[in-house]
Amino acid sequence: MNNEIVSAIYTWGQFAPEFALVGLAVIILLADTFLPQIPKRAYTIVGAAGAIIAGYFLYVPEFGYSSTFGMIACIATSLVLLLAYDYQKVTCESVGGSGVTEGTSELYCLLLVACAGICCLAEARDIIMLFVSLEVVTLSSYVMAGYFRRNQGSIEAGVKYLVLGALSTGLMVFGAAWYYGTTGSFMLSAGLVHSLFTCPMPELQTGFFLAVGLLLLGAFFKAGAAPMQIWIPDVYQGSPTPVSAFLAVASKAAGFAVLVAMLEPFSRLATVHPDKVGVIVTAISVVAAATLLIGNLGAICQNNAKRLLGYSSIGQAGFIIVFFTNLGANYIVECVTDYLAAYMLATVAAFFAIAMVRTQRGSEEISAFRGLGKTNPRTAFLITVAFASLAGVPLTYGFMAKFDSFYTLIDAMQYHSGLLWLLFVMVVGAAAGFYYYFKVLREMYWEKPMDGDKPLQVPAVTAGVLTGCALAIILLGTYPLLFIQN
Repeated sequence: MNNEIVSAIYTWGQFAPEFALVGLAVIILLADTFLPQIPKRAYTIVGAAGAIIAGYFLYVPEFGYSSTFGMIACIATSLVLLLAYDYQKVTCESVGGSGVTEGTSELYCLLLVACAGICCLAEARDIIMLFVSLEVVTLSSYVMAGYFRRNQGSIEAGVKYLVLGALSTGLMVFGAAWYYGTTGSFMLSAGLVHSLFTCPMPELQTGFFLAVGLLLLGAFFKAGAAPMQIWIPDVYQGSPTPVSAFLAVASKAAGFAVLVAMLEPFSRLATVHPDKVGVIVTAISVVAAATLLIGNLGAICQNNAKRLLGYSSIGQAGFIIVFFTNLGANYIVECVTDYLAAYMLATVAAFFAIAMVRTQRGSEEISAFRGLGKTNPRTAFLITVAFASLAGVPLTYGFMAKFDSFYTLIDAMQYHSGLLWLLFVMVVGAAAGFYYYFKVLREMYWEKPMDGDKPLQVPAVTAGVLTGCALAIILLGTYPLLFIQN
């Protein structure tokens, strides 16, 4: 009995950072209820600090909670909470009315709860835990997307996300049922996959691949990959800007954590059953190509900055999915997390810039960035670094991430012939990215300020985050070897 108690304590202790995040969310909620005199902005600082501490425990292996995806989610959540600090004026106007702060702190609690769900998701290795953790993230995101009840666009975004998310959930439940029916277990293990590969009953193999396909569709929904990407542009545009940033970075990390968990058993058997894995690689390459084309070509005609970043996130997901074409390589997880880190730094900085322009110029259109190169040259430079990294300009962290994606595909060609066409699609996607990302830069440097366009007042938090992200992008892109641990 004592051994069972010790085992239970150890098991629950593995999720100490996640429990701490949920506990912090509850404390904030109680403090907001019983201590109304505390400024609502203070909760964003407390939440950001808590998320950073949780991320530190997930990063340092000595504590036994090592999870790179969880660490990325924690850092992204802390930055999003800081974004909410400077965005509070718009939040108040859209929730309770101008100057009314009531009802704003619940948003910060939901961000922490969703972050805890992503951290659990990153450590899940069975379908039950994957599904429950994913639903914690998804249900929280439904509420956050439609949080601005005075804003019709936010309500519409919440409804669209709810409907399409319910479809994704249904596919995952159906896939889980098929998976259990064919394997007799909910565990994601190489042994189960190997037994199905060697099984003499082809109908079981067919059912197994159908189950995996349905489960992957659920992961593609969170990652923003085709054919489950249709919700992203509308939801990103209509959601509160902090929520859009969270969905673009932390929620995307959750989707790729599911992909890693689902495809890891196949990667271990890539050298044993190359014929079966070849079918999976072909399917992944088709998904990657469709995601790249939909995201990058769809972004070209966008005029709304948040909608542009929505299509951009689809295109970036395509580059990340390319890593999975080289199943069996021992560097896939490292490359995926490295790309997500580069994408996080640039995307969070871009959303900070959009929030600042929205707060002071009342618009989220790309044209609202007009003349910043003349009125706010330092801020314009920091924004330039972020968008240049998203485009993959050399000497930025984003370039290193995209280079890894191209390198992985070229390496995969040695084992899986017929992937040259995907390399062409990647080149087209990267070239399109240079065009639509630089639409923002053109507005800042080529367009003149309109009459009445005063220099933007850059808040201290926004200035600090933009500076920090720009420095990290340049340092990690220029001297990457300095940050590689021996």
